[in-house]
Amino acid sequence: MNRKGFTLVEIMIVVAIIGLLAAIAIPNFIKARETAEKNACIANLKQIQGATQVW
Repeated sequence: MNRKGFTLVEIMIVVAIIGLLAAIAIPNFIKARETAEKNACIANLKQIQGATQVW
C-alpha cells in the first residue's frame, strides 16, 4: 500500500518544534514590549518636565 499523509510521529515532531520556537520567541516579545512601554514613560516624563519649566 502506498498511503499518502503524515504519521503521528511526524506531526508530534512538528508540534514539538513549533512549541520550542514559541517558548524561545515569546519572552523576547514580552521584553521588547516592556522596553517600549518604559521608553514611552520616559518620553512622557520629559514632556511633563518641559511643560512645567515653561509654565
